[in-house]
Amino acid sequence: MSESHHSFFMPHYVYILQSLKHQGYYCGSSADVDVRLQKHNSKATPSTKTGVPWAVRRIIICESKREALQLEIQIKKRGIGRWMNDHPE
Repeated sequence: MSESHHSFFMPHYVYILQSLKHQGYYCGSSADVDVRLQKHNSKATPSTKTGVPWAVRRIIICESKREALQLEIQIKKRGIGRWMNDHPE
């Protein structure tokens, strides 16, 4: 009896937010950007509570959580503003 293997795509996202209060950027990754944005804007995330309200400036779709985390690290190392200038939409 043969076994069928089903592969499926579990996207993960890297998102870049911009504070509408102080114009600073924040970069994170998540499987659900809408839920994360709500948490950031409800001040439930200590690192972003002083910048509320936040708006999404960029969403990058990745094939896996691992890929998303690697890209998030690259963006943060480069500097979010510089990375966005280097990678216009």
